Amino acid sequence: MDTKKRFLIIGIILVSISAISLIFGYRIRELWPTTNNIYEIGIPSIVGDVGVIFFALSATLFFWIKHKKENY
Repeated sequence: MDTKKRFLIIGIILVSISAISLIFGYRIRELWPTTNNIYEIGIPSIVGDVGVIFFALSATLFFWIKHKKENY
């Protein structure tokens, strides 16, 4: 598997984890009260931001490789 696909898959996984934890965050906090600090700090949002960064890296690598192939 090449690098751009790895970044894309990691980005998808991180954004999915962030979305699920943000959507079901209220229920998770009710069932597991020790996660209140995680949500107060904003860890699910940070995970989603990192996922978007991985998406951007995969797109950048894709266009860079495509440009490199066209020039050679």
